[in-house]
Amino acid sequence: MNSLIILVVMLFSLSAFAQSKVAVVKLIRGEADVLTLGKTTKLKVDDWVENGSVVKTAEKSFVKLIFIDKSQMNVGPNSEMKIESFTGKDSGVIDLVKGKIRSQVTKDYLQMKDKDKSKLFIKTNNALMGVRGTDFMISTNGVNTSTVLFEGEIVFNKLDDRGSLSSSKMEEIVDKGVRMFPGEFSVQEANHPMPTVPSILNVQQREHLEKNSEFNSDRSPSNANNESSKTVVPAGLNGALVSNSSEILKNEVAQVTPSETPVAAAKASADPDGFVKGDQIKPTNGSFVHIDSGVIIPPGPGSVLDTNTNTYIPGSDSGKVATDGSYIPPKNVEITDDGKILVAVKDSTGAIVVKEVPAPSPVLVLNTSSIGEVATTVAAGGPVPPAPTSTGDIPLPQPGVDSRFTPTGGIMNVNDPTKGSGFSDTTIHVKPN
Repeated sequence: MNSLIILVVMLFSLSAFAQSKVAVVKLIRGEADVLTLGKTTKLKVDDWVENGSVVKTAEKSFVKLIFIDKSQMNVGPNSEMKIESFTGKDSGVIDLVKGKIRSQVTKDYLQMKDKDKSKLFIKTNNALMGVRGTDFMISTNGVNTSTVLFEGEIVFNKLDDRGSLSSSKMEEIVDKGVRMFPGEFSVQEANHPMPTVPSILNVQQREHLEKNSEFNSDRSPSNANNESSKTVVPAGLNGALVSNSSEILKNEVAQVTPSETPVAAAKASADPDGFVKGDQIKPTNGSFVHIDSGVIIPPGPGSVLDTNTNTYIPGSDSGKVATDGSYIPPKNVEITDDGKILVAVKDSTGAIVVKEVPAPSPVLVLNTSSIGEVATTVAAGGPVPPAPTSTGDIPLPQPGVDSRFTPTGGIMNVNDPTKGSGFSDTTIHVKPN
């Protein structure tokens, strides 16, 4: 009798353990740890990760996980992600504490019949995503959250409390948010009541980010320039609309009542210039996104509207895209991971100092300066636009720093794209003397 009881207990324990294993490690670059039941261990290929576990990656590291439903989730460098729930019986819940993840969710996940029900929820400190599509990236610095959709559909909204929430409550939250379609991005800033209305991302940045699913860190400038390639979309049609599926097109013309309409149910590409209407902010189509901080860089004056795709082609002062899809600011400029925009200039003694300038408006305003024009003005001794938290002049900490500025963006010896994989968006961390 005792033997039978022991056997039953063992079988029950094995069954519970099997149910708790939700993802297997298929690839690791660099170093990664997993925290399970208070115990931290190094992750290795073929390790299983359980429900409730926290995966942490080091700098220049990444982990590829394959979940029990065959969905793939790649955890980027300097990231922390908790698998809050992934039972296979209900929508999964992932808590992204910091960093970025790229996920490709299987279309038949849970074999859900309700296509308007989220297959997966991803929480950050201030945002909640409901995944109804297949391929997307989400990033947070713990303050702001940015997301880019490559394929399928997601819904995205502000989250005031990242504590334990039921699936129905999370569905209610995202249903009141913005609906995104392929090629669009949205950013939830810390103090804004709602995410930006989804807009079309700069086409080069979107293409490079989409290819870089494993977070390879090649920050050298892309070979592609900022000029538009010839479109194959007939004039008068919208490129983003043409690329959508027939089902999405049908949803575009469906008549719904205001109470059923998400905040940005209308296609974001309808207004390429962007707008500000109360709490709704729609960035200009063709904007760049500094993924790590959520700073939006509009194409700026001098950009050209491609009427076939309803997207602006950025001017030369707007910055560039790196091979890994990251945004490269104009020369003399750096954007830190907490969203500060810094410009390197020479003071009256010839020493290099850094001045903080405010972020540009995400909406295209033709009579304002681009980020590159602001940097040029400041570097030439012109006035610095007031920044909300300006730190004034910040002497660079490196003695004998090279006084030249890099021709391809960034600040020489500080934020230098020519350094290849050593390039960092967050290398200035200094305080005023």
